[in-house]
Amino acid sequence: MGPNETEPTSPHPVLPVLDDLVRVIGATTPQQDAAPTPCAGLDVVSLRGHLLGGTGYFSVVLADPDGDRRPDPRAYAGPDGADVLIAAVQELSVAVRTALAGGVAAVPVRVPALGGTFPGAYVLDMLLTEAVVHGWDLARATGQTWRPDRAASERARALLADQIRPEYRGGAGMPFGPEVPVRPDAPALDRLLAFAGRTPDWTPTAVTQGG
Repeated sequence: MGPNETEPTSPHPVLPVLDDLVRVIGATTPQQDAAPTPCAGLDVVSLRGHLLGGTGYFSVVLADPDGDRRPDPRAYAGPDGADVLIAAVQELSVAVRTALAGGVAAVPVRVPALGGTFPGAYVLDMLLTEAVVHGWDLARATGQTWRPDRAASERARALLADQIRPEYRGGAGMPFGPEVPVRPDAPALDRLLAFAGRTPDWTPTAVTQGG
């Protein structure tokens, strides 16, 4: 275990990640809205909008696993302030806890925006992956710490390894960049980010300077 990694204490590793995401969102300032993020093409305010679409989507599918009502996570056009996103993430945390108590991990969940119907446990890991990677995006863009536990990062990387095909990497409109080389003994978060096409030591200064 790396020096910045902790052991999980939650019923599911996504819950402390969502709690930490609330912390990061709450510490952003309006002056940072136009700052670049490691998520290609998105500044801080655009990333908040992306997170709002995804947060609302997962809240719906976890509350009604086999339902037909599914919003388009890419079509969110409502308020995008930090306070709105904090409330949405807190609502999602409640939805996750309620779904876990109801046994969602063992039932199929319809997630058409992500390709079909999946076991509930797999859907929770999709959410975990989104929260860990985009939480890091936001934290890095705003100069904050982001230290999910090792289990969360390893679980997220396992899901991406199952999902990402070579044709999904690189090029215009592709969801992932090429895998970034890192040491085999790098921290679990760095290995996840590199697999997702992120540079683990990314900084806004490097982008500003053309690095």
